[in-house]
Amino acid sequence: MNIRILIAALAISAATFAQETENKNPETEQESNGPGKNVGSITIGPYFPIAFGDNFVNNGMDLKLGARLSFKVDTYKGIYIGPYFSFFNGEVTNPELLGNYYNTTNFVIGAIVGFEKHINKFDINIGIGVGASSYENDGPFDNFGDTATAVWLNPEVSYRITTYLGVYVAPEIRHDFMNIDVPSELEDTFKGVNYLNISFGLRINLGTAYKYL
Repeated sequence: MNIRILIAALAISAATFAQETENKNPETEQESNGPGKNVGSITIGPYFPIAFGDNFVNNGMDLKLGARLSFKVDTYKGIYIGPYFSFFNGEVTNPELLGNYYNTTNFVIGAIVGFEKHINKFDINIGIGVGASSYENDGPFDNFGDTATAVWLNPEVSYRITTYLGVYVAPEIRHDFMNIDVPSELEDTFKGVNYLNISFGLRINLGTAYKYL
């Protein structure tokens, strides 16, 4: 519940900032910033995790809807960097493989870097990311966690409905390198997880440059 409140607060704050930027005097902006300043963008939306391959998540869990939030900061000629956050839940369907716990919640906190191109009302970008991935597992008698290093490739296409608000869709290819000690014969199943994740939702554009695109 706290995560949902945090995401909602961030979205409302960013939307308010974008509206205030839009209401400024255009002549003053043009004089001070020339063609405008591109600060970056915020994307927030649901996150549909899909595991594939021979691994413990694909073979032993039913994954549920999560959420994704990213903040891209424009740095130089379309190159961006920024923080990234996602989470999803999963129910254990194969306790014989996974052990005596019921469900897991996966969190990823990381950073992204990429390149963005503006074509008419479309914003097209491709980025790569790396972050800390944690699996918080709930069992009948004990709660425990597993950790991993997540890396991902993340193309994204968004469409500007207004100057500062748009919608996006973003597939994501991700691999988690798990930090789990298992016998060598089980390494293929427990040492890594492959995902093809899908996210779509709201994009908030920050900066006056979007008026001149």
